[in-house]
Amino acid sequence: INYIWISFLNPQPCRPHSPQPSSRPLPLVHWPEKTSSQSPSLIFGTKNSANSTVQQKAATDQLDYTAVTWNALGLADVERKGWDYLTTDQQIGATQVGFTKESWDCFIDHYSSAYWAELVANNKASQYMRLGWSQQSWEGEGAHPTTEGKWWDQLSEDEKKAANSLCFFKKNWNSEDMNPNDSYFPFNFPEFRYQPWNELSLSMQNTAIGMMNYTEDLWNDLGTHVAEKNTFLNLDSKIREGAMELGFYTHNWDCFINHYQAYYWSSFHSDLLVAVETLGWSEASWTNDMQSPPLSESKYWADLSPEEKAAATRLCYFEETWDTNEYPTLEDFDISTAVTPDGPLPQDINLNIYETTGYAGRSPGMVAAGQYIYNTNASYRTVVSSTVLGVVALAGAFLFA
Repeated sequence: INYIWISFLNPQPCRPHSPQPSSRPLPLVHWPEKTSSQSPSLIFGTKNSANSTVQQKAATDQLDYTAVTWNALGLADVERKGWDYLTTDQQIGATQVGFTKESWDCFIDHYSSAYWAELVANNKASQYMRLGWSQQSWEGEGAHPTTEGKWWDQLSEDEKKAANSLCFFKKNWNSEDMNPNDSYFPFNFPEFRYQPWNELSLSMQNTAIGMMNYTEDLWNDLGTHVAEKNTFLNLDSKIREGAMELGFYTHNWDCFINHYQAYYWSSFHSDLLVAVETLGWSEASWTNDMQSPPLSESKYWADLSPEEKAAATRLCYFEETWDTNEYPTLEDFDISTAVTPDGPLPQDINLNIYETTGYAGRSPGMVAAGQYIYNTNASYRTVVSSTVLGVVALAGAFLFA
């Protein structure tokens, strides 16, 4: 699969799209759980729908979607363009999928491709101002507002109403991950990253070298490449494109590769906050190098409590990547026996600490003491029909089954 990525700076003069390290974390669908006169019509039928093949072809051939970019909000180049910036072929494809100009500009672009004067003319500037934007910051001459670094539940009620008016809602504001994940890890396990260099295919080696600046040593020594110290959205565009060709995207990179180490404390919320606090971190120790790290940092995996292991698992650590004072070397362990991400949750990992918050976007109640129950219906697109004015929940995997 050829993954496509461009710089987050839209070629048209408009609000900058390049997120800062403090920008909204992307842990967690595309469509709202609310009715709206602007809501798109029903996009996907059942898996066996006669229209599904036509819609999939339009999504892949004309809009350049892949299974990963469809299931992870914001990855596709096309989602950072307003309707008027789409090519004629892309507009035809979007129409075949089920969009209109109105629904695309609101639910996909959120009017972010518009000039400030256009926002004013369309009565959208006032909504963005309620979210902290000004003409100066919209045009790239000022800092992003603090709302860009907040999860939905951290917004005020007025900010949520403003976001609703721009076709944001909890699931797409938090950018839920709809990619299939049958493991007990929060996101799908990038097993290829734990294969030694000499076991990679030639094409993967060429991508890692030519696009991501890896060497054999940098690949085999986890965490030594400077890119691995950054979040996915802040990678150089060429490195990010290479990462996607290998099989990474926002969620599994930030979790398995960066372990959220580049996140600001204010970006921790819900289960992520539970995880870092369970490991003993506080805002002071996270942000101040002069503060002593928590005791968990000096423990081997076997010495962690079941709750601490659950916290480390939420940060995508496992025994071999946790148990090291230096950078783990791939030749030091066999990933095929180190973890079994598709197997049952080890009994000494107590995910019950997420009973209230849920676990990586799964609803509370999906996690029980001593076990992890995978919700096969948790990843979905919700589409609101402007004619029926009802909510239709559909599996995100239907399009790329």
